[in-house]
Amino acid sequence: MKHNYSEILDFLNDDSFVQWVLFGEDEKEWINFLLANPDKQSLVNEARLLIKEVNTIEEKRAEELSQKNVWAKLMKSIGEDKNAIKPELKFWLQPVFQWAVGIIFLIGTTWIIWSNHSNGTLNYKALVVATEDKHTLTEQVNNSKTPLKVKLEDGSIVTLEKDSKLSYPSHFESNKRMVILSGDAFFEIATNPIKPFYVFANEVVTKVLGTSFSVQASDNGKRVIVKVKTGKVSVYHQHEININDPETEALILLPNQQAIFNRPTEDLSKHLVEIPMPFIDKTNENLPTEFDEAAISQILEVLEKRYGVKIIFNTELLSNCFITTKLRNESIYHQLDLICKIIGGTYKKVDAQIILESKGCN
Repeated sequence: MKHNYSEILDFLNDDSFVQWVLFGEDEKEWINFLLANPDKQSLVNEARLLIKEVNTIEEKRAEELSQKNVWAKLMKSIGEDKNAIKPELKFWLQPVFQWAVGIIFLIGTTWIIWSNHSNGTLNYKALVVATEDKHTLTEQVNNSKTPLKVKLEDGSIVTLEKDSKLSYPSHFESNKRMVILSGDAFFEIATNPIKPFYVFANEVVTKVLGTSFSVQASDNGKRVIVKVKTGKVSVYHQHEININDPETEALILLPNQQAIFNRPTEDLSKHLVEIPMPFIDKTNENLPTEFDEAAISQILEVLEKRYGVKIIFNTELLSNCFITTKLRNESIYHQLDLICKIIGGTYKKVDAQIILESKGCN
């Protein structure tokens, strides 16, 4: 292991680093290196991504690349004259030339990744480029001022907002459904328990089986936001392009919850949405909405189910609190404001939950 790594090529030229990325060798040493050099994390992520991309290209080169398109890539990468004399096929077969092509692909792939993965962030174009190795994608772009509805083959509907775009395969794989988003969109996903649905939006991946939610993911924005309307989703971020199943440490979101990913700091956190509204499903469609001298604890439990929001309160302190009220289709905060006014309490939002505080009732 070298001692000076000031740029990405230092990692690419280190055989030990390449063997670690591709085959997991010397893993302990490189983990210790990252712990001792946290400032190198961004360079390491870039180098790992590049090596994996080049390795994929090398594996497919024999069947996908011809002498013609190799030289087309070469000319584009180094800016040579298109009319330059091309070598004979015999030279193409020589190991020295094959090694040179590998270096050219490194240069070309580095340029692609650095231009589409600037400042250590992933974006729509980089995800599309990586996905096109496995799938032929269809792209829908909303250039109008009104929302554009896109119906997918499984019956799912994606509503694209202005200046947003969506790429997706004409036919989903047998074990998963996957789309790539840039901009803002609302998803209504057809339920399929054996075929999860994935939305890739910059560094954030949203995984669902069947639900409705929105994603805000501008390529140039500093945040990616996922808001759940119904059902349940898992949200996680990826440090590098992985179109398989990169789920590791996910945040589980329920209705009226949102995940916010801060791109500069790579921080993913869970919060309540700005205005939590009631939702109706099979679990809460028969809940009461009118109460006559009912216990506060009973009303709070109904609110929890009606809005999908956990409310923490002291049952013992509120045991003597009874009120008459009617729940309306309004924000949960409006309902809590009324309750707290009656019992002299207060509430606050903490970690996508609500804590209600009161000294009780006489």
